[in-house]
Amino acid sequence: MTLIVILSLAVMKSQMKSHLGSEIRGAYEELIAIAEDASSDAEKTKAIQDFAEQIAGQLKAGFSSGFSSSGDDGEESKDAKFLRIKKQIKLEGIKEVPSQYSSRQGVLFRVKNKSEFAIKSIKVNFDYYRGGELIDTSNEWLNEIEVLDAGESINLKKDRNMPNGLSEPEKVAFTFDEVKAAVTSFRIVEK
Repeated sequence: MTLIVILSLAVMKSQMKSHLGSEIRGAYEELIAIAEDASSDAEKTKAIQDFAEQIAGQLKAGFSSGFSSSGDDGEESKDAKFLRIKKQIKLEGIKEVPSQYSSRQGVLFRVKNKSEFAIKSIKVNFDYYRGGELIDTSNEWLNEIEVLDAGESINLKKDRNMPNGLSEPEKVAFTFDEVKAAVTSFRIVEK
C-alpha cells in the first residue's frame, strides 16, 4: 500500500505545477524517511498503512472532483446542464407528409420538453435519406415556438424545398423516404 501511495505521489509530482510539486516532493521524501525508519517496528508500520490509506482516499477524491462537471461551488457547469437538458428534449412521431406545393416535401413531428426548465430558440437538424443513403441535411430554427415550457409539447410541420429545374429522375432521386431529426441547440429560460 505504501508503494502505491509513493508511486501515486511520484506521478502527481510530474503532473503538478512547480510550487505544488515541491510540496508533494517534501511529503514524498518525508514518507520515504518514515517508511525506512518504521521497517523494523510493527506499530509504526500499522500507522504508515493507515496514513497511506488516508492519502489514497484523498487522492481518489481529488481526482474525482477534478474530472467532475461541477464548478468550485458544487454547481453544475453550463455545458453539463445543457447536455443534461438536451437529453430530455424529445422529437417524436417524425414522418413525411404531403406538402401543398409540388416542389416541397413536408415533415411532421412533435417537440416534447421533458426537462424541468422552459426552453426557447430551439434549432433542429433534419437528415433526409433515400434508400438508406443521406441525400440532404438542414438546420432549422423552430420559429413557431416562442417558449416551450417544462412538460409541454407541440406538433409542428416543416417543409423541405426541392431545388428548381430538376428533371423527373433527379426529382425522384432527391425525394426522401426517411427523415431523422435531432435538437442541436436551444436556450434555457432562467427564472
